[in-house]
This record gives sequence, C-alpha cells and structure tokens, in this order.
Amino acid sequence: MHFIRLPACRFRKAVRRGLPAALAGLAVLGAAGTACQRRTVQVYEIPKQPGDAAAALVAARPDGQATVTPVRWAKPAGWQAQPLSEMRQGSFRVEGPGDASADVSVVSFPGEAGGLVSNLNRWRGQVELPALSADELRQEARTVTAGPVQGILVDYASPPQSAKQSRILGAVFETADRSWFVKMTGPPALVESQKEIFAQFVRSFQFFPPAPERDTNPPGRPKSSNDQ
Repeated sequence: MHFIRLPACRFRKAVRRGLPAALAGLAVLGAAGTACQRRTVQVYEIPKQPGDAAAALVAARPDGQATVTPVRWAKPAGWQAQPLSEMRQGSFRVEGPGDASADVSVVSFPGEAGGLVSNLNRWRGQVELPALSADELRQEARTVTAGPVQGILVDYASPPQSAKQSRILGAVFETADRSWFVKMTGPPALVESQKEIFAQFVRSFQFFPPAPERDTNPPGRPKSSNDQ
C-alpha cells in the first residue's frame, strides 16, 4: 500500500454540456487555480495486505489536516507491478510475444479535475486519432461499474496509416472526493489480448469513503475567533 501526499488545490468545474451523468465531472490534468502552489509529492510505503493491491491517498488541506481515500483492486495474474511515481498510485507492465509490452497506470486527482472532453481527446491524440465532439465521445464510450461506482470505458487505436501502431484502453471513475483514471497503452495485438482482463481489473476496484476528519481542538475551546 502506498500513501501519496498531494497539495490541496482548487479545480475548475468539469465541462458537463452534452455528457451523461456517468461522464460529467470526470477528467484528468485539469488546471489548478492561480493561487495553487506546487509541492513535491511524497510517497510513503507500508506493507501490503497478502493477496491485495491497494493504494491510499492523503490529500493535504490548508489547515494541515488530511483526508484519506483508499482503493483496492485485484491485480491480474501475469501483470508485473512496477515502481510508483509521483503521479501513479498503480503501475504495471504486461508482456507479450517477442519484445512486446503494454503499460498500465492508475492515477487520480482531488475533486473534479475539469475537462473530460479535452482529456479524452488527448488520449486520442496519443494514438494519432482526430479530436471528437462531446456527443461523438459519448457514443464511443461504454459504461462500466466497480461496485456502486459507475464510470466509462474507452478503446482508441491508431489508424492503419500510422507509422507506429498503438492502442489505448481507458477507464474513468468519479468518487465522492476524487476522479480516477486507469489506462493501458501498448501494441494493438497485445492490448486486444488483454481487453477483457483489463475490464475485469477495472471492475475489481473497491472505493472507500474518505476517513473522517479528526477534531484536534480540546473540548470547550473555540475552533476559531468566529466561534467565540
């Protein structure tokens, strides 16, 4: 299990026009407000539970306290866990015939990271596909559920004329306090062979509510000057 400490920043509201409830507010790499200050992400490793893969995220608040949102998933057999980075809560390598390999990442951002349409089109751009409108993106996406949480699945492959063929399987979820992005990138044939395994991996996610905030003020003491 890994604890990631992220800065508390304000994010813009996601573009909702033309998107169903499962899509609204789900996005990645949204721009933070100008008052947001950069901080170095700190990763703390603790022992994993046997048979489980899990990550817990600690998002710092302005008052110095923290809220924690854990998630667990079932790692598919044959997927090799890779070192985490400042952005990744999960990282895996999937090997295929010859030297073929695919990369799988799990990342999340606090709240509504803003701009689902632009970020799905960014994924499309990575495999040399043209950008689509919100309606077109909605028609291409499929719904997926992980417990009570509903999200979307997308599948983007390079056009035949591309010099470097690649394919992306992606899933996006929104929980009460975070937006989650799961992505597999690799050669089309290898990704095709992992398509159902990827879907099972995504459906195995278990999201838990944030840990309750602790009141560190002594009983009988005002919490602020406004409470006096």
